[in-house]
Amino acid sequence: SVGTCDHCAMKALSPLSQALRHCRGYSSAGWKASEYSRETLLAAGGLGLFCGIAATRSQPKKCHHGCDCEVELTEAQKKLPDELKKLIGAENVSSNVKLRGSRLGKGTAMLVAKPRSLREALRTLELCAKADVAVLPQGANTSLTGGSVPRDDCDRPFVIINMRKAKKILPVGSGSPELALCFAGAGIYQLQSELQKRSRDSHSVLGSIFLNPSVAAGVSYGSGGTQIRKGPAFTERALFCRVTAEGEVELVDTLGLKLKGEKALDFLDSAETLTEADLDPSCKLPASFPQYRQLLTKLEDKVSRFNADTTGVDCNRSEGKVLILATLHDTFPMPKEVKTVWASCKDITLAHELKREVCISSPEKMAKSCEYINKATYDAVDQSGRILIKMIELLGMMNLEPLWNLKLFIESVPVPFSTIICDKFLWWFNNILPKSLPPELQKLTDEFDHHMLMEFAEYSDGEIEHLMSRLKKFQSQHPETVRFHVCEDPWSAQRAMLFRFAVAPAFRTYCIGLGQQGLSIDYALPKTFTKYPSLPEAKYPIMHRLVYSHFGCNVYHEDFVFDNKTDVHDAKMAIKKAVEAVGGKLPAEHGHGTEYHAPMDTQKRWMKADPSNTMNPGVGGTSFKKNYL
Repeated sequence: SVGTCDHCAMKALSPLSQALRHCRGYSSAGWKASEYSRETLLAAGGLGLFCGIAATRSQPKKCHHGCDCEVELTEAQKKLPDELKKLIGAENVSSNVKLRGSRLGKGTAMLVAKPRSLREALRTLELCAKADVAVLPQGANTSLTGGSVPRDDCDRPFVIINMRKAKKILPVGSGSPELALCFAGAGIYQLQSELQKRSRDSHSVLGSIFLNPSVAAGVSYGSGGTQIRKGPAFTERALFCRVTAEGEVELVDTLGLKLKGEKALDFLDSAETLTEADLDPSCKLPASFPQYRQLLTKLEDKVSRFNADTTGVDCNRSEGKVLILATLHDTFPMPKEVKTVWASCKDITLAHELKREVCISSPEKMAKSCEYINKATYDAVDQSGRILIKMIELLGMMNLEPLWNLKLFIESVPVPFSTIICDKFLWWFNNILPKSLPPELQKLTDEFDHHMLMEFAEYSDGEIEHLMSRLKKFQSQHPETVRFHVCEDPWSAQRAMLFRFAVAPAFRTYCIGLGQQGLSIDYALPKTFTKYPSLPEAKYPIMHRLVYSHFGCNVYHEDFVFDNKTDVHDAKMAIKKAVEAVGGKLPAEHGHGTEYHAPMDTQKRWMKADPSNTMNPGVGGTSFKKNYL
């Protein structure tokens, strides 16, 4: 859930601040925006900063996982910081780091280690396993369900192995490569940019691509994204580590290079190029989700993809239970031309009909992407996302990641209001910018409640014409209830795409601006299901229901705004049951993290891959304890 106050920080307020709190109507569930002016918040924030620092200095020393217990470090754990500094350099090891997830989760890591090579990553894990610490693999820390930050319930100190510095990308061949090898820390935007120079497209394009999430994280979660022709992030060709029941580190190699195991590892660390001659021609393992287009266009009462799927080698959807070092991925052809089309419908059932008739009528001629947002989603982005959209437009996607990391750092500072002040500013100053969408699209959002953003692409001759003719035919059959607009100029197309991509980060700003609680979920519905799931709103009243979707795959994201009296956790569990009651799977692509219990077959798969529970303990409802005791 997206909180609107910092309970821990409030405990550190001085008596004067406590008195202010009671006089001004503070609620333990959240700040009520109507009761506090910006001047009040800024003044109280300054006071809270001073008092928070003073209170922090006077607090008793905490144990290695940030709580008040008396657990002592073992001798091996005490030696670990110096051993890691000797291995990867003192500048790549940080101690006692407090981390907060992008949307939820927080905790203290005894150490954060940032290996620069595959060999260093392997050796780092070996030292951690020997010291008997809990290990959490991390990329860009963009996880939305708490799975990429430490938690304070574990019986061992946490060490994060952040792979961001191991970011090499090796396209296979010198021309237009059909495969690309990525080190774990490589970002998906970085990969897309590199391949586009060679007239190829990458395997994964997400709504959060401007944050440059890591390629390995995509494999670890099975993230899907917008590209309906490609399927979720998936490969059977990987180099990864797992910890055995005896605490030994085992290197697993299914990459399909001629060199195997540690020889492959050292070769990749030194390699500047990769050619077909370096690959083992006998390896026939897939490097993307097999036959996904055929699966997607087959109308059946099944979901297209979901997080608990146990298909593939252990690195797929492992959620941190193994340490991914490198993966090999299929690349995809770049279309000769792309048309961006915005279509608006009077109801959701009609939108599904349009999708089926136009975008996914056959595996040979499909849309490149097919996204959906409802009216409530449009309103939320318009009221809280204009600055974000403008920043991406001005700075470019690659330059936004440092600002996002700065925001996360500010939110992690243990003083009052630090968790909300950035979003408050984004909310307060949102309307200094004009509306983000072009006028033609703005008109459609005023007249209709359901909107589809589609890309028609010329992969083969006549594809765009074919899809446009089907769209025009469909619209002629529904002249009053369906309308569309083709974004003819690059600016209009870019603005439409940025508006869709801004939904998830804008939602937090929206909740904090309103002073209410928020809840975000993601789920997959059967391909034959064409409505919103009915939710228990009588017991858990919903103020705003934001629905947006990777519509072609029938994978949904929903953001809910609740008043501050609602038990959001109970509401979330009730919503999960409602989704599952109609054959849905939740979660679909954000992972189980610390929020959801994975099905037992998924948990058993993770436990088999990590029998000592060294890696990411507690994920998906598994035990926090060593050996799952």
